[in-house]
Amino acid sequence: MYISRKFLFNLIIATFIFSASLTATSSSIQLYDNPTTEITVNDPTIFPESIIYDSKSKRFLISSFRQGTIYEVSNDGQTKALIEDDRLCSVLAIRIDTNRDRLYATNSDMGACTKPTRNGPKKVAALAVYQLSTGQPVGYYDLAKLLPKNSHLANGLTLDSEGNVYITDSFSPTIYRVDTKGTISVFLNDVEFEGQGINLNGIVFHPDGYFLTIKKSTGELYKIPLDAPQNFTKVKSRRKLVGGDGLVLASNNQLAVIANQASGVSANAVFTIKSNDNWISYTVTDKVYIGDVYPTTGTIKNEELYVIHSNINKLLSASERNKVKIRIQAKIKRFGRIK
Repeated sequence: MYISRKFLFNLIIATFIFSASLTATSSSIQLYDNPTTEITVNDPTIFPESIIYDSKSKRFLISSFRQGTIYEVSNDGQTKALIEDDRLCSVLAIRIDTNRDRLYATNSDMGACTKPTRNGPKKVAALAVYQLSTGQPVGYYDLAKLLPKNSHLANGLTLDSEGNVYITDSFSPTIYRVDTKGTISVFLNDVEFEGQGINLNGIVFHPDGYFLTIKKSTGELYKIPLDAPQNFTKVKSRRKLVGGDGLVLASNNQLAVIANQASGVSANAVFTIKSNDNWISYTVTDKVYIGDVYPTTGTIKNEELYVIHSNINKLLSASERNKVKIRIQAKIKRFGRIK
């Protein structure tokens, strides 16, 4: 039987794509039973909320909830300010795009920063953009003005494949969009995301064209199509991850969820969850308890999962007089490996 070269070429390509797809969806996170402290952050006044690993420059970056600054962290825990901007109060999520040389940060005011904003707590929601290599400012986008009567907490942050940015608001039931030209808009607003305390939080973009985001107060995970956000759905599960804060997409079908405290539940753990039906539903596959330290977010470095904690809850609950006295060194722990 004659087989053309074109047929063989197409068969090889199809086989390669199929194999790559299997690899992407079959990898999983193996959590360590005894997570090790990789780095102790030297400055006890930073109170980092978010962490990201810059693989190009081989450095961790952390955001300061207290100082409104973004720092580089060396392997021995020494910190160096990368972004110092008077507009920043409490920096929550940070994300990087090495191809576009960009660093993105969400800015809010919870009444716990050293640079209080003019409008006061729960009135600020903004996205700040910087050149990753130099720290020079590129843009600053006031998101709160889209919903001026609402309370605000710009929290989670992710980018789609085109470089557009999406930000969750934990106090207003909203996800904002900032496109590559700097145009701001409400991507999704729905009463489903309302609730007591902190609501929409961590968010990730899935390469199949949708977002996964968690509502901290209830532990619900949502799937939101990029091209039809109003058709969002709850991801079904027997277990709700109350206190869910940071999300790390380890593969197409597995997430790491960093959970702290909410609605009377103190999880203080890292969960791995898996979906076998394109995130119509999920199951919890593993859990490692961290301790009463209020872990917030995680990142991937060299196929390993790192999680940060700095007891931000103690800072938030302290009186204004006592906030200046609190000193807690943040820990960056190695929590698991992607296999």
